[in-house]
Amino acid sequence: MFTRRVLKSAWLSSLPVLMGYLTMGFAAGVLFAGRITAPAVSFWAFLTSATSISGALQFLMSGWAQQRTPLLDVALLTFCLNLRYAMYGFSLLERFKGIPWYQKFYLIWTLTDETYALEVENRTPAGESSIAYCLAVAAFDHLYWVIGVTAGALFGSGVRFDNRGIDFAMTALFLVILTDQCREKCNRIPALTGLGATVVCGLFFSLGNVLIPSMILMLILLLLLRGKLAKKETEA
Repeated sequence: MFTRRVLKSAWLSSLPVLMGYLTMGFAAGVLFAGRITAPAVSFWAFLTSATSISGALQFLMSGWAQQRTPLLDVALLTFCLNLRYAMYGFSLLERFKGIPWYQKFYLIWTLTDETYALEVENRTPAGESSIAYCLAVAAFDHLYWVIGVTAGALFGSGVRFDNRGIDFAMTALFLVILTDQCREKCNRIPALTGLGATVVCGLFFSLGNVLIPSMILMLILLLLLRGKLAKKETEA
């Protein structure tokens, strides 16, 4: 199933993700080690990165543990942050149809923004299995993230320094992505909707509690604007 051609193609396709995941994962690991004082912190960094493949969630997780965030808040935030992956999955239903359940589970579990982009691009060599290609891409990306976070935690636990500002790395990444997306007119309404929802919720909720209501309001507004957004995308 995993021929040399499939593995080579998947690895070459995943190289840009390698650079990003090692860098972002390292920052998340350093932050994790700086905030969590439990013994064997690098092991916990490894475990969380291996079982929770979400960059934004990994950055938030150490803060939640430090502040003892209620589990209900954690569940709601996790759901809102990762809801977009369910939308991604709809476009892959036909390709993943009929494959063994454990392969389908792994493909769903490891789905991230970058992995999805590579799976949609689908550089499967001629005559090879696209499912094998997707599984290889998912496994490579998963491995990069685990290595990055674990290496960062090992470094952070061994070298103590002021790590303030490291958590802005993920915010900076999303700002770069947002700036690039806003170059297209059809993406400006969703961006302004997100900004407006955050500002409105910021007037009624404290800074520490603004994320969940903002994301709920964004979701409601985007559902209401769905028809208009679809029309703009068609015109573009």
